[in-house]
Amino acid sequence: MEVTNKIDFKDRLRTFQENSIKIRGDNKTSCPRKTPYYFNEDYKFNRLFVSSVLAAYVKSGLSVSSPVKCADVLGACGASGITWKKHLGDSVNVIINDKIEMACDLIKDNIQRNHLQITVSSKDPCIFLHERGYNFVYLDCSNEASLYFDSAFRNIARNGIIVVTTKDDSSLHGGNPEVALRKYSGRIVRCFYAPEMAIRLVIAAMARSAISHNKSIEVLCSTVFKNTFTVAVLCTKSPQVSSKCTENLRLLKHCMVCEERLFYPASDGFPVDPKNIQLDCECSKNAPGKTAQELGPLWAGPIFNADFIQEMLANKFGSDNVLKSTLSIILEEARCVSKEDDAIGGKRLKIILEPCPPFYYNLHKHHPKIPQQLKLNRVIDELRNKGFRASKTHFDKLAVRTNAPLMYLFYIMKKGEES
Repeated sequence: MEVTNKIDFKDRLRTFQENSIKIRGDNKTSCPRKTPYYFNEDYKFNRLFVSSVLAAYVKSGLSVSSPVKCADVLGACGASGITWKKHLGDSVNVIINDKIEMACDLIKDNIQRNHLQITVSSKDPCIFLHERGYNFVYLDCSNEASLYFDSAFRNIARNGIIVVTTKDDSSLHGGNPEVALRKYSGRIVRCFYAPEMAIRLVIAAMARSAISHNKSIEVLCSTVFKNTFTVAVLCTKSPQVSSKCTENLRLLKHCMVCEERLFYPASDGFPVDPKNIQLDCECSKNAPGKTAQELGPLWAGPIFNADFIQEMLANKFGSDNVLKSTLSIILEEARCVSKEDDAIGGKRLKIILEPCPPFYYNLHKHHPKIPQQLKLNRVIDELRNKGFRASKTHFDKLAVRTNAPLMYLFYIMKKGEES
């Protein structure tokens, strides 16, 4: 049986060229989750994104060790780890792990094809992470990522980065709130801003794992691509800072009618009456029954770091067209500028050094009953001219991220239609 499996294994492999490396893998399996040597060309964006994060991290000098110790914990065919070593050379020390021996054999073969020297390990991911500390950890999960959070944060080095990509995770799509509560200890629902809600749920689970080990996190960048969610966080060690990190774990009040929402204030140890958390909509008066529900706890802090994203755009991986356009939108989203009156009577852009407003409004969902829909760019300009922060968002091409209340967004769109 072993001989037959090895013959089938080699017959199904194909050679792919990506990012100046050669990779052998299988892209025609019927069940990618159960195929250890699966290679999906569509996820090139994710591999470039993670490589760009690592390149920016190496350049920043935040790592406490040189070369940077990098671990590709769920290696599959080893594409990510091989890309790091190929492009970053001696500045990184790469270890690729996969618990399946068949996948390790393929990883070694791919390393030889690219004439590189990389250490390959065949251990359970949690055991692998518990054995030693790393400066850069990448978890490319085909199931729920929460399985590995405790192991990853327990041994991560000071000022280390953990990047998590989760694919085909049904709990993050809001289909069944109980599944998300069981796997990530938070409740979410299906709505127009569900992708960002899922990102904030994952970050909240990561923050809880970090806090339990007297560590805190700073979110560097997060993105959603097709059915994948990717989050990169910087981990710092300090009990005082980790205590402050808990302030960003908050419940969210969500209107089931118009999808208006508001984070609860940071907990001060006293219970908060939900009736005191007032949404900007009138749905509770106009609709029968209960219209609002509590979601979360979610991460209420920033989910982008504009300076780090700029470094990602500046390195060699940021020159890829798809990644460059996405990072450019994310950078605009992270800054979320407004316009203020200039001294000479004009308008100038004002970059506010504060986290971007949480969540966004889809203009097809949140629009008044008007004959013609306003263009997205015009809505953003109108909001900025009124002093609100506004920008596009990469989570939804038809949405606007703004700190303006929903009722004022309606007013802007109605006024624009009349003019």
